[in-house]
Amino acid sequence: MTAAFSGALEALRDLLSGVPGLGWVTYAPYAFRPFVLVVVLALVVGPVSTIVNLRRLEFNAEAMVHSVFPGIVAAAVWWGTRMIIPGAALAAVAATCALVAASRSKRENEAATAVVLATFFSIGVIISLRKGDMSGQLEALMFGRLMEMSDERLMQSLIVCALALAALALTWKEQVFVAHDRDGARVAGVRVLAVDIVINAAIGAVVVAASAAIGVLLVIGYVVVPGVGARLAAPSATRMSATASGIALVGALSGLALMNAPTTARPVSPQAALALTVIAVSAAVGGWGLLRERMRGPAGEPAAAPA
Repeated sequence: MTAAFSGALEALRDLLSGVPGLGWVTYAPYAFRPFVLVVVLALVVGPVSTIVNLRRLEFNAEAMVHSVFPGIVAAAVWWGTRMIIPGAALAAVAATCALVAASRSKRENEAATAVVLATFFSIGVIISLRKGDMSGQLEALMFGRLMEMSDERLMQSLIVCALALAALALTWKEQVFVAHDRDGARVAGVRVLAVDIVINAAIGAVVVAASAAIGVLLVIGYVVVPGVGARLAAPSATRMSATASGIALVGALSGLALMNAPTTARPVSPQAALALTVIAVSAAVGGWGLLRERMRGPAGEPAAAPA
């Protein structure tokens, strides 16, 4: 299966190599794999980041980011780096169950989420220390190795992204309904528990797909930041999702371009470049949205010219 995927990937690279402006990502397989990953991630990040912003689940996203860490470490220690994504997926399933259970509490929701975050992350640190000196490997897991992605790991990431995107597409109306009126959605017959499970699983899928490449510590920006800029620029949840995907895509491609810029005096971290450019694009889009609203005036009409 991996061989067939590698052949299809090479065929796609050859096809896109003739497209003007894409030579800088198709000239070598190690440069093309990150390009494919960030394009597919952008499609998933849009709806995930939108619901995270509308439901104020940023702390849940942060908890999920840290909760997959023991799965990543355990897989790297005992089964090798090729099993990082399956190991992270197992940890994400456990974290999803814990976070959904924590969200059912009406009084101590954030405290329970903090307990989940600290518990899972501590387990990951204990596993890494139990195995001895892994400082170099831990650095790779925490900050990612975008340019060292294998075809097998890319294939696993794309499968996880496809599953998350399909789950969100099937429950999109319910996700938006719950985000705006949770009690009303429950009264209307929406299965709120199922909606909670899907969004937490989708967050976990993005983290699992991106953590090995972008890093556990930096992937949170990919989950949260695009939705912030899109919230300020888009008038509806659907447009907000499309805008967030655009922010993630433009930001990621800008980061890859910055990394490959010949004028760069020193090597630039691909993961850090992606995180910073996504933040910059999100700030630009959000600033444009605020400026547009200010020009329209408080009632949605164009602001009157000063006397």
